[in-house]
Formats: sequence, structure tokens, C-alpha cells
Amino acid sequence: MVTTAKEEDGKDSGIVDCKRILFLEDTVIVTVRVGSGEEAKSWAIHKGLLTRHSPFFAAALNGFFKESTSNVVELIEDSPEAFKLFVQWLYTGDLAPNDLAPGTKGLARIACLAWALGDKLQCPVFQDRAMLQLIAYHQDQWLTGKTMRLIYHVSPPGSKLRSFAVDVVCYDEILDQRPGIGVDGIMAVEDFNRDLLEHLVNFNCKANPCDDGSRYLKVLDFEKNKVVRDMK
Repeated sequence: MVTTAKEEDGKDSGIVDCKRILFLEDTVIVTVRVGSGEEAKSWAIHKGLLTRHSPFFAAALNGFFKESTSNVVELIEDSPEAFKLFVQWLYTGDLAPNDLAPGTKGLARIACLAWALGDKLQCPVFQDRAMLQLIAYHQDQWLTGKTMRLIYHVSPPGSKLRSFAVDVVCYDEILDQRPGIGVDGIMAVEDFNRDLLEHLVNFNCKANPCDDGSRYLKVLDFEKNKVVRDMK
């Protein structure tokens, strides 16, 4: 099944920014297949948008790979949920509020997978959008041990996503002394132990990570782009 930036239920996920497609030099439509098995989904997307915003797609579609002639790209190891957000960001410049509204099941997981997808596709702005959602989520929800382990599974050493995860534990569990995820929930991850020790020795986390998210962003300005959740 092929979908576009429009939701499968027929509802628009966001307002398309016409300026993002109006002056595209390459209006060829590319099929991107994401995931595997019954969960796999396909999207029909403007090639010009993909190659403009993603060096990964630019190399695949404009290089000497088979995708440059077939105009079909397969991402079998990636999450359709995360790629859905990427498509919405391509066409609207933002992430769909309906998919990341307070109370959305698995919101933190989706945001982490979106960040990891942005890392693979080399889209720092999309990564920052995902990170802003994760920061906003933590303002009123705990990051579970399961989410922490996912973060370490999908992100490379030294990444801003891992830095946020460690800062959350440092502040919530140690500095603020609030019962959150419980350090035991992630202590089995060797890289986390090393990062936590380094943060404690250097006293890197001196404030609530949600108050100054700029250190976790690559290109966007935190104050101008931070997400304010309406919990009413």
C-alpha cells in the first residue's frame, strides 16, 4: 500500500508548505518502502524533496546505485512510524501534532526512533524536531528504563540523544532525588554506566535538562522552537 503525507484515515496530518515543492527542479515521484513483513509500508514522495533534505537519499537516487534508475528505495530495518513523521516533516516543515500529542501511546519511543532515522538520513533539522518532542514529553512524563535502553540501542556513542538520556538520570535520580525510571532499569547497559560515571565526575548536568535543551540540538534554536504542551 502506498501512502503520501496524508494520513491513512484520510485526515491531513499537517498543512503542506507549498514553497517546499513549488520550485522543485526534480518532480519525479520515488517509492520508499519502509519496514518488513506485515508492518511494512510504502510512500510516494517527490524525489526533489528527498535529495534536497537528505544526503542519504541524494547519494542513493543521484549516484550509481540501482535506486537511481528504479526510483525505489527500501529501508527494511527502519520504523514506518518514524518514517511517517519524516514524510510529514518533508512536506510541512514540522512534525504532526496529532501523532505526538500528549498521551499518544509510545510517544517517547516514536521520538527516539525518529531521531535515529534522522541520523541515518543525515537530516539534523528533523533530528532536532524529534529531540524537541522528547524533551517536551519528559516535562510531564518519566522516561522509562525501556526507553532508555532503546536510546542506547539506536544511537551512537557520544550522541546528543545519549547525552540527554544520561542528563535525565543524573538530574531526576541524583540531583533532584525524584523517583523516576530507577537507575537499575538501565544499569545493565555497559555504555550507559561509562557515560553516567563521566557525567558524575565532570558534573555535567547541573540543571534540569528540559530547561535548557539547546545542548541536545544540532542546528535549531531551542527557545524559538521548543514545544509547549497543552495538557488541558
